[in-house]
Amino acid sequence: MILTDLQFIIWEAKWRRILNELRDKYQGGANAGFTIAQLAGDPPLDNPARQARLFPRKVLADIKNAARKAMVQIPLTGVTESSYTDIKQGPLESFTSFIDRLTQAVDRQVSDEGVKPHLIRCLAFANANPECKRVISVMPGQSSLAEMIEACSKVGTPQHVATVLGDQVEKAVKDAFAKFHQGQCYKCGKQGHFKKGLFQNLQRSQAHWMLVQGAVFMLAVHENIVVTQKTANSTNCQTLFKQHKGKAEGKSFGFGQKPRNKTD
Repeated sequence: MILTDLQFIIWEAKWRRILNELRDKYQGGANAGFTIAQLAGDPPLDNPARQARLFPRKVLADIKNAARKAMVQIPLTGVTESSYTDIKQGPLESFTSFIDRLTQAVDRQVSDEGVKPHLIRCLAFANANPECKRVISVMPGQSSLAEMIEACSKVGTPQHVATVLGDQVEKAVKDAFAKFHQGQCYKCGKQGHFKKGLFQNLQRSQAHWMLVQGAVFMLAVHENIVVTQKTANSTNCQTLFKQHKGKAEGKSFGFGQKPRNKTD
């Protein structure tokens, strides 16, 4: 990364501020005698070979990390950056890409190293898209950022799409049957059944029945996808496939065929 003159001034100021915090941390220890000028490599200690001889390996690592932290805090040239609280995951953006953007924004805008992990973890959930937020919300306990990333890495895969589709199909089937049974009998006026020959009520329920048929077909596709993915390497693949196939045929919902009209 090549810095402009202004960026270098900003970087050096931030770097020296971090070195000052580092020096405060050294107080009372073996490295308490080092000054800011020495840690920053000011003349006459501006020779890398002399620095390597003077500083312990731990101090050299701390100086390097301080320079890196100052570097990531430099604002980008020609870019107006939004607040880190406004970094949100796009509808089709991967969770890892979102976390990368969020982490970079927090690194640039937040100087307190102690609060950064907490901020990133909280915003990772609060600003995630609906699909990732749904996945995170059902995770047990207080999930770490690594666990969130692992869980959300499956979002958008065929297995995840099949799972979401299955939930939608199940809801559609329940809604369709609820509406189907709301019709009144032509003869007695009660709900939940139909008098044979009541074409008006049957026509009104035709759309609901078509939805059920479509839902059953989609459920069959969904279940077969899940079975294929989850049991490809399993010795019980054939048994599980038959079980799921039975569900797809409507056995788990109790409708193997179109219901007949009941008579009073």
